[in-house]
Amino acid sequence: MENKLITIKKLKNGKYYVDFHQYIINMIISFILIFPAIYFSSKKLVFSLICFIIFWIFICIIIDVNDYVGKNVHNKIFSKKIFEDLKFRNFQKEQIDKYEGLIKTENGRTIRIFYNWNKVAEGFMSFGDIEIDIFFTPQIFNNIIDDVKIDKLNKKYDKTFWSKTKRTIFAFDRLKIFINYYPWTKSTKIEKEISRGLNILWENKLEPFDIRNIKDNELLNLEKDGYFLPNMEYIWEYIRKYEKLPPITYSKK
Repeated sequence: MENKLITIKKLKNGKYYVDFHQYIINMIISFILIFPAIYFSSKKLVFSLICFIIFWIFICIIIDVNDYVGKNVHNKIFSKKIFEDLKFRNFQKEQIDKYEGLIKTENGRTIRIFYNWNKVAEGFMSFGDIEIDIFFTPQIFNNIIDDVKIDKLNKKYDKTFWSKTKRTIFAFDRLKIFINYYPWTKSTKIEKEISRGLNILWENKLEPFDIRNIKDNELLNLEKDGYFLPNMEYIWEYIRKYEKLPPITYSKK
């Protein structure tokens, strides 16, 4: 059963998957944050509800504008100098439905770069991040992820609490570096972050992993489930709509 606000699907394992539209999620969060504060101070129910609705609509508009701008930047960034320069560094264009990014394999290790408007790094007037994914041998054994090791790495390298204009985050299969994107961001900054990321992986003895040349059966099963795809909105939208993984193409254009 599906509608625009709530999606309910029965999975192959018999369990149900429930997905709420971002408007519903924003409404719940807005209500929790705004309504009690205004109501307990004013004791006026109608006034509190009106303030909550205005705040909710305002947040929804901001998110829609951010999505619109972000998707436009994502579609146009390949014509920008920052990505054009990287194509001369042996990167290929990777296209997964509407997603477009850069990818290459260096010394048996996959490196992926793309623009993501759903920000992780903090930054004034930045409408998105450049995300750099550098893959290492997945820290999973018998279908169990080594969460303890991943948590220790994140505490070590992503430890700035108050200001995180640059994020360095470990997943079970990749190091993810997020930097703020501005029109004046240069490819040399991205290359510098790639070098930093490779050094981090070398220091922690995390072996290379090529997502386009997988031979281990356990990892092949993970690939079939989409674990090694970019974690971004275009991919989620495709899987929700078609209930399958999107096709991937590579080119030098």
